Amino acid sequence: MGEDGDDDVPALDGGTVQVTGFLTYAGEGFASVRTELSTGEEPTPPAVTNRAYLRNGLPAIYRDERDGDFGMRFIGALENVLDPIVAVIDGMPAHFDPALAPLDVLELITAWLGLEYNESLPVRQLRKLVQNAAELGRRRGTRSGLEMALQLNFPDLPLRIEDQGEVTWSTDASTAVDAKPPAFVVYCDQAIPEAEQAAIARLIEDVKPVHVHYRLRVKAPKKPKPE
Repeated sequence: MGEDGDDDVPALDGGTVQVTGFLTYAGEGFASVRTELSTGEEPTPPAVTNRAYLRNGLPAIYRDERDGDFGMRFIGALENVLDPIVAVIDGMPAHFDPALAPLDVLELITAWLGLEYNESLPVRQLRKLVQNAAELGRRRGTRSGLEMALQLNFPDLPLRIEDQGEVTWSTDASTAVDAKPPAFVVYCDQAIPEAEQAAIARLIEDVKPVHVHYRLRVKAPKKPKPE
């Protein structure tokens, strides 16, 4: 037992008792005392970014530990505070990568790019939409652009476009040409709820040219057979 006669200290294997800061061996003959590792404050953790940019940037005279390690411990404390911030900055490109960005950042990117999208899209499909934002912008106002936008926002719906555009011309320059306004029809060959129909209509309004009219035709649900 310890020198203070602390009889209620729990005994370990082999007649050993634990005393704060020491291991005391009891038994026949003289007792021997061995110091134990300090259980106080943990050592400075390694740099989060593994760059150690502060300590490596110090002159050699300040990194010399022959006169004590105060300088390194002081710099280690600064690195422990600043390294999480540096780690965020290091990972900033991945933070805004559509394939890796968190959902809130992904929604922020869609706002920056001015993308109109279906709010019920799964995250994987929303990432694909953002990745194709440049191509959607290039095709904006065209039939292929509208088809691409519908495919990315409603991948599970059988949507098709029928272009009703036409060209009217005349060889008589003095006669005014009465041309029909441009228009197109979007067909959905599947019965869908009204909320989804409204989502499709909002997307078409955002993608189509302003002067072009359109109609959205959705297949009616099957009526139950009378018994």
